[in-house]
Amino acid sequence: IPGTCYEPVLGQDKVTSDCAGKLPGPAATCVVTCATGYTGAPTTHTCNDLDTGFEGTGPFCTSTTSTTTTTTKTTTTTTTTTRTTTPIPGSCYPPVIGSDKDTSACSGVFPPVGTCMVGCATGYDGTPVKYYCYDLEDHFVGAGPACSSTTSTSS
Repeated sequence: IPGTCYEPVLGQDKVTSDCAGKLPGPAATCVVTCATGYTGAPTTHTCNDLDTGFEGTGPFCTSTTSTTTTTTKTTTTTTTTTRTTTPIPGSCYPPVIGSDKDTSACSGVFPPVGTCMVGCATGYDGTPVKYYCYDLEDHFVGAGPACSSTTSTSS
């Protein structure tokens, strides 16, 4: 309504509707209360002029609802089995490059022109790569593959 004081903007925890439509002056008072779900003592606000608007403090409103936080702990157990075997005499040692790789095709491979394909272990995805057995000093030479887990975990 033109010429009336604007309702104070005090937050969602307060109700200022009693301040609507008040003309400025010493008698322009309103009672601000706490909104539903909050508790606190009502306070009086005064609007002496349009420039200043309503003045007052409070009320100090406290929530009457409680919040419960539930935390769930998830435990994941991973078992890794490593198998070591002695290679056939004169053959290259299979590469040891991580539990996410499958080097089983590299057993019993002989230099100088021996090769094997290294893929990803069960539970992992990736493109197999070729490893080379040139001599018994360096054994296998190669890189990769890049393996990513195919299983997902949630917590």
